[in-house]
Amino acid sequence: MKCPKCQFDNRESAKFCNECGHNFDVICPECNTPNKVGSKFCDECCYDLKKTKEIPSINYSDPQSYTPKHLTDKILTTRSSIEGERKLVTVLFADVANYTAISEKLDPEEVHHIMDGCFKILMDEVHLYEGTINQFTGDGVMALFGAPISHEDHAQRGCRAALAIQKAMDEYDKKIRKDYKAKFKLRIGLNSGPVIVGAIGDDLRMDYTAVGDTTNLAMRMESMATPGNIKISENTYRLIKAYFDCEDLGSVSVKGKEKPQKTYNLIKSSDVQTRIEASVSKGLVSFVGRKNSMAAIQNAWDKAVNGSGQILGVVGEAGVGKSRLLLEFRNSLTNGDLNHFEGRCLHYGGSMAYLPFLDILRAFFEIEEGQREHLINKNIKEKLTTLDKELLLDSVPAFQELLSLKIEEKFWLKLEPKIRSERTFEALRNLFIRLSEEKPLIIAVEDLHWMDKTSEEYLNYFIDSMAHNPILLILLYRPEYTHQWGSKSYYSKIGLDQLTMESSAELVSAILEGGEVASELNELILNRSAGNPLFLEEFTHTLLENGSIERKNNQFVLSRKISDIQVPDTIQGIIAARMDRLEENLKRTMQVASVIGRDFAFRILQTITGMKEELKSSLINLQGLEFIYEKTLFPELEYIFKHALTQEVAYNSLLLKRRKEIHEKIGMA
Repeated sequence: MKCPKCQFDNRESAKFCNECGHNFDVICPECNTPNKVGSKFCDECCYDLKKTKEIPSINYSDPQSYTPKHLTDKILTTRSSIEGERKLVTVLFADVANYTAISEKLDPEEVHHIMDGCFKILMDEVHLYEGTINQFTGDGVMALFGAPISHEDHAQRGCRAALAIQKAMDEYDKKIRKDYKAKFKLRIGLNSGPVIVGAIGDDLRMDYTAVGDTTNLAMRMESMATPGNIKISENTYRLIKAYFDCEDLGSVSVKGKEKPQKTYNLIKSSDVQTRIEASVSKGLVSFVGRKNSMAAIQNAWDKAVNGSGQILGVVGEAGVGKSRLLLEFRNSLTNGDLNHFEGRCLHYGGSMAYLPFLDILRAFFEIEEGQREHLINKNIKEKLTTLDKELLLDSVPAFQELLSLKIEEKFWLKLEPKIRSERTFEALRNLFIRLSEEKPLIIAVEDLHWMDKTSEEYLNYFIDSMAHNPILLILLYRPEYTHQWGSKSYYSKIGLDQLTMESSAELVSAILEGGEVASELNELILNRSAGNPLFLEEFTHTLLENGSIERKNNQFVLSRKISDIQVPDTIQGIIAARMDRLEENLKRTMQVASVIGRDFAFRILQTITGMKEELKSSLINLQGLEFIYEKTLFPELEYIFKHALTQEVAYNSLLLKRRKEIHEKIGMA
């Protein structure tokens, strides 16, 4: 059940919203009496409450009317910095499989009502994953993931939205069959590739231009999909194969394409949720160059075991190895006499309250996917009773609400949302403190830069009360995340930087097993990846997969010109998404500097931008965020992009016309 106030996804029988506390009682429009969720008639005046559930008509010509406010605000506040840019996206097409038959059988008004319900489902699921509806096609939609706001996981978001749509449509089909005696199935197709974002109007009306056949191929995938299924292109499959189960359909002829195209049926999400899990599933490469970082974690753990609670921040850019460091530390723990729990924030989970702590609760209460509610309640009560009967049993309603279970205790339902929130904070804190009294406790939370507001508030609250308990709180986040506990005496930070050239070369050799690496190839990989383990792995694997590397006489060599080698889509998505989160002036500065080259002189950049003091401020901020470094101060100030790949992504995001204009200004300067 989606909350009408904040759009949070609650359990179906919830009485209050788990995110904002909104009361779900159905208010009778006739006499204003609150009725229970699911009531058909008012229990005071017998008014037909089903009338209040009519699907509101959607104004398809006004994007702002059907786009959630948080997404609207994000687009409008950043539109000046994303108009006229190339974006790497996943395009989703969905349409009704038997629309003509339905239209012939039913009255036009009934068809309109059915399609409004269908579009409501489509919009809810697309917007949940921060996609945008670009076009209504009469019997379907075209949606984009990764534009206008870049997402490093645009393909995953598109696939998760497609699966959620088909799941919701199964239920909607049952309703349509019952009410109208008609079958209702959708076909969905997805493809990933570049598009150009044109102008964005005040009403969110957006102008997109497909680059190549990005949109056309997505449309072909949809037209070839069977009713109720999801067909994806090889472009999308390459980006999501570790995270979803797919059926290989082989190569098929596609209109407008010379060669047959590989296609896949998207079946379901796999057990793999994160990049580190994907790496584990296909086999981890050597763990190199992190001895000092491992020693720092062990030192913090030793202090925690002795009763001095520790907060440890593991900070680094995407792909630098934060999760791998945590994995290696976990595997190094030989003493099993401890409690260890992990939670993570999700890129699309900003509206899901307590998300990382729900992971921890499910692990502690041993809750399995699809488990019945009465068994979950039994687990909760047994676990709490075993741990501390008096202290924690009073917290049962709080844990039930967190886990979206039915709450019987009337006193809890009558509490004000603010009081319930305070009680929930106390319940979580008491559970963790009590666990640490049994055995030393490790709590790890990954990707704080995506953390929801409620979890962040709870984390600040918990940190204030953990100092004198045997707890190690490990927090993984990117440099742009800011927090208020940096001044705590029991906080320490591990800053993960790029690997040394020696460690990077060792990693390349581990990936390219069974032969020497030619010096030209080794230099290319090391220069482009600049010591980022993920970039290094992805770049090397991409070169292998697209045939840019071949093995000759027991040596791996390049088989094509360096100038023909492109940035892998996975890396491009990560960098572009990070750039889009920058303030507009910082992003524009990066883009202009990228046209000069990986190395750029301050004097030239100042001449072509016309900026003075504000340019210095922008460059200092970009240095702080580790996009660029100072290269030389004398004889004149020069900077260098930390990664050659970052410079390439910034450069490629500019349209050809804009690049030419900047190149001309550089020449004049």
